[in-house]
Amino acid sequence: MRAAIGILIFAAVAVAVGILGAIAFQGLNPSLSLAVLIFAAGMGVWASVGSRTAQVPDAPPLRTWAVAAMGTIFGFAAIRAFFWLIYREGDSIMILSPYNLGDLALHIALIRYFASGVSFWPESPILADSPLVYPVGMDFFNSLLLLVGVPLEQGLVWCGLAGSALTAWALWRWAGAFGLAAFLFTGGLTGFAFFTGDWSMRDFGKDAEWKNAFLTLFVTQRNFLFAFPAGLLLLIHWRRLLRLGQPVLPFGVALVLYATMPVFSVHAFLFLSACLVGVFLGVTSWDLRRQLFIFGISALLPATFAIALVTGGLSSSGDIRWHPGWMQDDASWTFWIWNFGLMLPVWGIAIWQIARAKDRADLALAIPATAMFLACTVIAFAPWAWDNTKIMIWSWLTMAPFIWKWVVVPLPVAARAAICVVLFFTGAVSLVAGLDGRHGYRLASRSELLDAAALIADIPAEVRFATSPDYAHPLLMLGRKVAIGYPGHLWSHGLDYQDREAALTRLMMGEPSWHDDARALKVDYLFWGIREARKFSSSSMDWMPDASEGNATGQLIPLRPVPLAK
Repeated sequence: MRAAIGILIFAAVAVAVGILGAIAFQGLNPSLSLAVLIFAAGMGVWASVGSRTAQVPDAPPLRTWAVAAMGTIFGFAAIRAFFWLIYREGDSIMILSPYNLGDLALHIALIRYFASGVSFWPESPILADSPLVYPVGMDFFNSLLLLVGVPLEQGLVWCGLAGSALTAWALWRWAGAFGLAAFLFTGGLTGFAFFTGDWSMRDFGKDAEWKNAFLTLFVTQRNFLFAFPAGLLLLIHWRRLLRLGQPVLPFGVALVLYATMPVFSVHAFLFLSACLVGVFLGVTSWDLRRQLFIFGISALLPATFAIALVTGGLSSSGDIRWHPGWMQDDASWTFWIWNFGLMLPVWGIAIWQIARAKDRADLALAIPATAMFLACTVIAFAPWAWDNTKIMIWSWLTMAPFIWKWVVVPLPVAARAAICVVLFFTGAVSLVAGLDGRHGYRLASRSELLDAAALIADIPAEVRFATSPDYAHPLLMLGRKVAIGYPGHLWSHGLDYQDREAALTRLMMGEPSWHDDARALKVDYLFWGIREARKFSSSSMDWMPDASEGNATGQLIPLRPVPLAK
């Protein structure tokens, strides 16, 4: 417990203090990063020592065969997913999961972007004249590590493994073996197609909307490496307040984990805030309510500041909209059966049983979890409604111990096994198939990155380039700002990019208005390489010498007599 608390506080403080330091000193540098990490490490040790009495008396037994089995599976899955998160085959930089192609490229871009020394709070590196609207927590943390000498690839791998260990520990503390399975094996009924085909292991859930959370959220959305263990630890803390009236975490530790959560995951913060309201109403002691009220008030200012940072001053708040049916669209009601299978029925039974027993403590968390899940079926909390899964997974994990306690445990052993098979079979098949050793997808070329790095070595970090809008463009992956990034990222981040995309196209096509378009996009250089030659193959590039064919190294064409950046 103490080690987990120390590591989580170390990460939270490093990111919070590092961002404030970067704002104060107009960017990150190695000296600042080292000072921040040393300070954060000290705070982590302080929190660990101060939490020496933190105990969870009702923690599930560690040595049961079920916990041992699920812990082993989790360990193998984490090792496979993160040791092969990014690796090299000859000149190619490879990744394991197809779900992670666009996501990992953006994470690498942000890590190197922050480490380049750009002014803070920075502009978006993927859209000209726009603020950065993204929860940057884990990527910022890796930037600190990069600046003190930890290679980027190693930092990604070891943060992934550390986050996996903390998440597995927190899931065990929260819901035992059933909680570990609920996380590793999310899925509906699609996996049972395994028995109707050629008996080959495939990710049958890839075309469903409720997919395997380990593959599609935990590995791809790096901020969950912090958000899951920190959020689950807060839930454990609040459950003990409800049950015993005693805290697990010191006030300051809980406050840091909760108030810094928006920098890592706004979705997790929204969910935890709903649970905090439930806990406030669920406790029977007025003294505990007073403490929770003080806790909420104390977190209000730093959490609001964090939300304002990662949403561009709430500029992307309009992404929340009425969207009944979640991802159902024109599908029939069978959409819910194939996606969720037995999950929704056992969820409903658990709520009914808790309400009938009038268990105030369990209701205080089960009701907010259910309300947030139902809200996700009628409200889109992001431009892409699928992103609601970032809240729905919290609802599911929060309900896991209650489903086990109120629905599964009272049944005979055979019935328990049957329910677990139906709940988890699809997710288990997807996990095995998703971590298959035959996978491997090319993300980038090492030689292309090295050539591009040499080409821009003497150009300031603040300069913005006109390039092809490719998620794995070498300049973007080197941490440089581009006029327009990958449209899928721009749309999912709620950025209005269509006009600037049209301006970029006119510029790259060499149309007569290119001077005005370059000025509007605030670009100083145009990069022309094989990606640009392929994307804009019919361009009339008369005004750029030898740029019409492109080459692997690429060319830089100045667009201004005097670059904008100093």
